[in-house]
Amino acid sequence: MAWVPMPPPGIPAMAASSTSRRGIGLLRTLARRPFASLPSRIITLVFSAALVTSAAVTWTATSATEHFLRRQISQRFPAALERVSERVQLWYEQRERDLDTFSRSETIVGSLDPAERARGEARRYLVYVREGFPQYRALFVLDAKGEPLVWVGATPTIPSTLRATLSRIELTQTGGVHKVDGEQVQFVSTPLAGPGGRQGSLHAMVGVDALSRLLAGDEIPRGGRILVVTADGQVVAQAGGEQPQAASVPQLQVRAPGVQEYADAMGTRWVGSVRRFDRFDWSLVVEEPYELAFAPVVAVIRNTLAINFAIVLVFGGIALMITRSIVEPIRALSDRARRIAQGETEVEIPGTDGQDEMAVLSRALQEMVARLQRNQLELERQKSEIGRANAELLDKNEELRRGNELLEQLSFTDGLTRLHNHRFFQDRLRVEVRRADRTGEQLALLLVDIDDFKALNDRHGHAVGDNVLRQVGGVLNESVREADLPARYGGEEFVVLAPHTGKVGALALAEKLRAAISRTRFGGDGSGAEATLQVSVSVGVSVYGGDARRLFNDADRALYQAKATGKDCVVFAGDVDAESEES
Repeated sequence: MAWVPMPPPGIPAMAASSTSRRGIGLLRTLARRPFASLPSRIITLVFSAALVTSAAVTWTATSATEHFLRRQISQRFPAALERVSERVQLWYEQRERDLDTFSRSETIVGSLDPAERARGEARRYLVYVREGFPQYRALFVLDAKGEPLVWVGATPTIPSTLRATLSRIELTQTGGVHKVDGEQVQFVSTPLAGPGGRQGSLHAMVGVDALSRLLAGDEIPRGGRILVVTADGQVVAQAGGEQPQAASVPQLQVRAPGVQEYADAMGTRWVGSVRRFDRFDWSLVVEEPYELAFAPVVAVIRNTLAINFAIVLVFGGIALMITRSIVEPIRALSDRARRIAQGETEVEIPGTDGQDEMAVLSRALQEMVARLQRNQLELERQKSEIGRANAELLDKNEELRRGNELLEQLSFTDGLTRLHNHRFFQDRLRVEVRRADRTGEQLALLLVDIDDFKALNDRHGHAVGDNVLRQVGGVLNESVREADLPARYGGEEFVVLAPHTGKVGALALAEKLRAAISRTRFGGDGSGAEATLQVSVSVGVSVYGGDARRLFNDADRALYQAKATGKDCVVFAGDVDAESEES
């Protein structure tokens, strides 16, 4: 290794320039290695401690808030369902008591008499009743066979089988939900016993929408809803929220107690609770969107993070000021030590009284400077002799450098064609791809393959084949542009890397190479029949689109297509893709 003499003490202007360069170098070092300096490590430690503390506080506050909300919901939802269940139960019991009271009227019982007058009086009575009880869509009397005797209100088409079922009741009761004329209804029924052993029944038709109105109340959570769900998961009635579709019935375990979290078929997250309604084997469900139910948790997180961020900034500023007060003296001494290490012996070390670490370090540097000054004279005496040895080493290094350059050139050159070899091409390809990614410039790749080269080798021998490869390499090298890179890829295959080139330019360059080779006569030693050999090439062209591997694969597919379509031609990769899509 060559010895370089230590520089003499510089003048003040040179020292200022050197200090500026050292400052810039220090900034670059900190940028590359952010934890190389003491201030960065101290500030990072303070920030990390504050961040860990804020994360722990945020997690604790969030967990406590979420636990409190879950406990509130677990108390509020079941209580709401209990009140709704009682209200719905009382409503159905009242309807049955009303109908049982109406059935005891002699006017209604008289409707079983075939006399038209009796049925007319019963009809007027039911009209009066319906005016006082608008929740009944229709009131009607059926005989023992299910045929209507008196009918008041809506006149839907009720199947005869359903009427027969209604007429066979023995106790006052409310049936399940039936779909009549596209509308969901229920029938409240009670038996009638008339004179002469005549049997019949009184019925009231109630729309399910009345049940939906009954569900509405203070129990509905904000943004939520209360549902009545059948055993098979169908929604009978709903209050609040949007009407769910058949595919979005809540995926709630309708027999599980307590509060549950779940998602419906549409992907909406809910918090809900369920209660059994035994009268019709239904389930009452109260649910609230998860985001609304736990909105206070988000608010706690946001407020806690804001407070913690302010705390981090405050303590970070304090740490910066403390660090600066500690580090500035150390940095001054470090700068002087660095100048001493670079050979400056006329460095002034300020004296510091005391026994602290800074004072001990200052005195040690002062002693080191004194020793350096004493050694400077001895170094000057040996300078001339070492200079001669250094000159000899420099000459040896220059010879070694020229030899290395020659070896490096040989390692990147194909021995036969004198073009760049496959290794150099790969290195250059990576450089050009990175440049294209960074600047957005176009980049083209040409794969050139000599047609029927194996047959030429078999016919004329490998010596002629090698000469043809050498001459083709020369034609490529002379025909490409200065910015282009021709290289031998392997065997009879060559490659050209064309920077700043799009499809049009690449096709023009490929056609130029193909035509130049087609016009050239090749041969072994330049005499005889072998000197009149004519060679053609096929060229595959691709343009870089963001993927280096695809750039080469596209060019290879295009070359394969050129071979398949008759050789001695140029094919662009995009045209091959277009033909594939059309076929």
